[in-house]
Amino acid sequence: MTSRDVGSPSSGAVLGNVYVAVGSDAAESETTLLWALQNFGGEFKYCVLHVRQPEFAMQTVNEILDVYVQMCNQAKVSSMKIYAEMQDVGQGIVELIEQHCIGKLVMGAAANCHYIEGMAQLKSTKAMFVNEHAHPSCEIWFICRGNPVYLRESRSGTSYSDIVTSSQPVSSHVQSGQSTPGSDNSASDSSEVVDNLGLVQFDGIERSDHSSETNQVPAVHQPPSSAAERSNSGKLCEQLDRAMSEVTKAKTEALEELICRHKAEKAAIEAKRKVAALENLHAEELSRRINLEEMLEKERERREMIENEKNDLQMLFENALKANEELSANQASEPSSSNRQDQEIITKFSFSEIQEATENFDPSSKIEEGDYGSTYEGFLRHTRVAIKMVCSDSSQGPSQYHQEVHIASMLRHPNLVSLIGVCPEAWALIYEYLPNGNLEDRLSCRDNAAPLSWQTRIQICRDTCAALIFLHSFEPHGISHGDLTPRNILLDANFAAKLSDFGSHDTPFSSCTTGDFSAELDIYSFGVVLLRLLTGQAALNLDEIVQNSLDEDELDAVLDQTAGQWPLEQVKDLARLALSCCEIDVSNRPDLRSEVWPLLEQIQTLCAQASSTDHSSPEEPTRQSSSSDHSPGEEHAQPPSYFFCPIKHELMDDPLVAADGYTYEAEAIREWLNGHSTSPMTNLRLENLNLVSNRIVRSAIQEWVQSNGS
Repeated sequence: MTSRDVGSPSSGAVLGNVYVAVGSDAAESETTLLWALQNFGGEFKYCVLHVRQPEFAMQTVNEILDVYVQMCNQAKVSSMKIYAEMQDVGQGIVELIEQHCIGKLVMGAAANCHYIEGMAQLKSTKAMFVNEHAHPSCEIWFICRGNPVYLRESRSGTSYSDIVTSSQPVSSHVQSGQSTPGSDNSASDSSEVVDNLGLVQFDGIERSDHSSETNQVPAVHQPPSSAAERSNSGKLCEQLDRAMSEVTKAKTEALEELICRHKAEKAAIEAKRKVAALENLHAEELSRRINLEEMLEKERERREMIENEKNDLQMLFENALKANEELSANQASEPSSSNRQDQEIITKFSFSEIQEATENFDPSSKIEEGDYGSTYEGFLRHTRVAIKMVCSDSSQGPSQYHQEVHIASMLRHPNLVSLIGVCPEAWALIYEYLPNGNLEDRLSCRDNAAPLSWQTRIQICRDTCAALIFLHSFEPHGISHGDLTPRNILLDANFAAKLSDFGSHDTPFSSCTTGDFSAELDIYSFGVVLLRLLTGQAALNLDEIVQNSLDEDELDAVLDQTAGQWPLEQVKDLARLALSCCEIDVSNRPDLRSEVWPLLEQIQTLCAQASSTDHSSPEEPTRQSSSSDHSPGEEHAQPPSYFFCPIKHELMDDPLVAADGYTYEAEAIREWLNGHSTSPMTNLRLENLNLVSNRIVRSAIQEWVQSNGS
């Protein structure tokens, strides 16, 4: 390799063909071809050279090369296509150089994404191989992203004559683009095999040299000494002419035979390709047929199972009430029309997307294992989500899936986990991902998580109460959660509480009316959650422990001291409220809307005043009220905390989710990422700098603004 300037070709170069090696990536190879067109000009004929690997279809290769020929047409220069098939692209280019006696070649030095300013070394293995093994007489310009990187000069005193007769040429094809300056004609469909054009060319040169030497015989000869000698000389000349004619005819016949043979080989190759394509189509059709047969067999088994269940139910139930229960059971085992309508208005994802998002259900991505299936953390369409896989093997799996989709698709509240979409073929539900996990893990400080402050715990109480009031007040029939535990209370990036699994309990939807035992059970569970937030202890006999501490005026002894300095008077009221929710007598439990909510609002106000008096600082922003700051159904005076940008602490207009899981105002996070690669909240390095629109938060903000008239 030489080290002289790798700029434009010299103006004194002999005009002729310029070969440009292109690949299947048009974005990278177009810059290489453009460089050649700009630096060599229109006096050359441009040959687009491509080595096709066997796995690429012939039609795809023609479409790729037609793009480059069209570029030459637009530049009003002559062009033609040359392509060959070989597994090793670099070896194919080297053999084409020798076969076609290429003197000028332009090719890529590296992928465009690897280019750096001032680069002077070859980065591509194909480029390094061609640079090392190409014939010495070939001059090669290596280009990357439209910039010359390296020039390999041709070596003087070398030629192709010693290679043409010994090398085994690669099977190549030439298609002339028939493009002349000012012409817009597309590439011709005619093609011809030119495997040994180099051999034919140099045979012609040798014959020309011989003819030249013959022409140099002096015009004046000595006369023959006798008539016999003149006769012999004439006979020798006739024999020589006949021999030359026979040689020429033999070469012509050999060339024609060679061309015919290569045409036959080309036809055989095309036939093999068609046979392979038909075999692939047959294999795909056979595989599809096998899959359909397997699905049909499964459907038959399911139908038989349903028939058996129906027969059993008919034997067990004899009156109208039992017949009605049988109908309900059958409806629960099949998707209802309302369920189908629910699935039609929410986003559907394919099973392949679910597999890719969970890295083929990698155990490290699993968040939890429940009674109805497993939940995985994933990244789906540039959004971090929680994917709940309902166990389809369970007898209750299908009914559980449809019931949860039906309920979750109808409900939308800032303190309920939002359903993003479903995957019907995998019985999967895709929910929004909450980065701070569940309340159970936060109370136990799992993975060395920081303990929750008492202000955050009181706010979690109010968020949970607001969500329960919303469920119990739903029209036309109220909905009970049925399984309210700290594990089903999730925390978002700003520690706002959101209920999950509110549509997964076994109680039928139509019987979950406010005032029945299911709603009162939610109130009891809410009281247990309050006691756990106050004490940080397990739920066993917790009501007795707190009651005894109140009776002995020693409540401070059972409070969770990791939460900070509790405001004792307000906490006593909160403890009494929790104990009243845990009353054994259902009729003594308070109503959430009329009794629990006003007291929680009063306690929150008093705690906020005490906190601002004792600990407030102008430099430390206080957590805004959550979405439950006011009674449900009334206008909210203060927006939820997650409506505010963590950087600017202002109400967001265009919320975007970063790789750390936090939601920021678009302008603020983009300004931060211009000079940082870490999270502004955790100070940890971000996995990527992608930003995704948080449509759920944006919709909630717009609804809040409209409802408050601001």
